[in-house]
Amino acid sequence: MALAPPPPARTPPPPDPDLQTGLQYLKAGWFDRAEPLFRSALARHGDRPDILHFLAVCVSQRGALADAEALWRKALAKDPNEPMLSYNLALVARRLGRLDEAARRLRDTIRRAPTHVEARLALASIHMDLGRYAAAERELAEFVANLDQAIEKGGDTLKPLQARARNMLGYALYRLGNSSAAIEVLDMALADAGDDGERRAQILGDRALALGALGHHEEAVAGARQALEMAPDSAGLNHALGFVLHFAGRPDEAIPAIRRALDLDPTFAAALKTLALAEAAVGRKDEAVELLQRARRESPADRDVVLQLSLLQVDRKEFADALQTLEPRLKESPDDVRVLNNQGLALRGLKRFEEARRALKRASRLSTDDPLVLTNLGSVLVDLGRAAEARSLHEHALRVLPGDPRLLGHYGICLAALGERERAREALDSALAADPNNAEALDALVKLNT
Repeated sequence: MALAPPPPARTPPPPDPDLQTGLQYLKAGWFDRAEPLFRSALARHGDRPDILHFLAVCVSQRGALADAEALWRKALAKDPNEPMLSYNLALVARRLGRLDEAARRLRDTIRRAPTHVEARLALASIHMDLGRYAAAERELAEFVANLDQAIEKGGDTLKPLQARARNMLGYALYRLGNSSAAIEVLDMALADAGDDGERRAQILGDRALALGALGHHEEAVAGARQALEMAPDSAGLNHALGFVLHFAGRPDEAIPAIRRALDLDPTFAAALKTLALAEAAVGRKDEAVELLQRARRESPADRDVVLQLSLLQVDRKEFADALQTLEPRLKESPDDVRVLNNQGLALRGLKRFEEARRALKRASRLSTDDPLVLTNLGSVLVDLGRAAEARSLHEHALRVLPGDPRLLGHYGICLAALGERERAREALDSALAADPNNAEALDALVKLNT
């Protein structure tokens, strides 16, 4: 029996000229020239995931993020296992401010491609954007450990990546309050960075922040200046210098550096907050309020702005304004200890003492060792004629934060209310020795001596 002839070999379709040229333009960074060619190819070939992806890249480059997102979503629906598509959707979600969605898509990317370096680092970065520094530290510590193993096996080319990862890990540790460990990690990052001046500058800037947190203010200022010499047009490093100068007690020197950071990046929210602190410290409280109002308009959900602005309003005796500032945050996070503390201060200023007591009592139950909550609750109890109850709260607060002039002042006022005049005078004298501008302690001492 004769055998059937073999089927004719399939001839591959000729390459699409628009697609080929579009890819060449894309590699060259000529996105405006590539986009119409990819649209033409898409019209002929239909919704091919690769063409949708190339087109989305071009569209995103001209800032049409919603259109780019729609194209990447369509591509992912066609090819749900392609990690590059979920990764790019994550980047778009991040740029649009949808950080939780961005984190979820990055986790999807990592599940599909466990070795996707950029996805892992981007996920850690988003954790930090969301204030989840412990999650970022876990992600980065694992990443750094894996890189160490690869480098030990001869992967010296990975050292620049390790410098970047350790830089991020050091910053996360600093934000977690573990500044000594942060400096150790950042020193290793400097060794990994080699001659990369830009990376070294960033590491030195973060190291300066950690040094400042440890109270090594002069060394911190010197480190921040060294970093800035290497990258004078970095908004982040100008802000770092201003930040360490402010907390070194030199706000007048801090202000020009922070303003330079904002000139370089007018949307730099952290710089707005630090500038407000510095302006308030030099007595320009109107400017500080204006800066914080601007920061709140740009980032309505920024907890730090709400806390800083409400405290400044309490200091200016604008108690009703402080309550109005705090109200949205209280609705969103009714168990936020710092927000409850500030609410208690504002209510006390309005002489709504029982409401203030309830707010501060709630805060003290949520955070039993917070010295500021304890001393503020004690002060309200003194206002209510319950100084005997307040005494143990002030003493507890001073055990947690000994020598603090605010706490000593409140304790002295409490002792005076209990009739212990000599001990009250000692506490108030100590408060004023630590802070001669403590108006509350000075007023109480004057009353005690008359």
